Amino acid sequence: MKRLPMLMHVKTHGKKRRPGLWLPLFLLLPLGLVLLIILSPLILLAVIILLRVSGRRKRLSPAVRAICGVVCSIRGIRAAFDLLCSLRGLRVDVSSHEERVYISVI
Repeated sequence: MKRLPMLMHVKTHGKKRRPGLWLPLFLLLPLGLVLLIILSPLILLAVIILLRVSGRRKRLSPAVRAICGVVCSIRGIRAAFDLLCSLRGLRVDVSSHEERVYISVI
């Protein structure tokens, strides 16, 4: 069963010793859904404008077809959900001469 990631741990090492930061990702999900609901009229308007502009040529470009396929289909929503679920176990380690940042998604 696929589950969304719950936490993100961010650690920084450098000249100044800072404690790690734990970010609860499950609290960001409702915020993201609210943002999606607020922006959905703009997304729908953009899709309609793209269809009208490309409809004059009587053939949709591959980019317009891809955008409409992702935004307007269950398959696109499922792919976005699968992408979010696959973030579990992600580890990012970025370092420079002076500092190092370690991000872990749990």
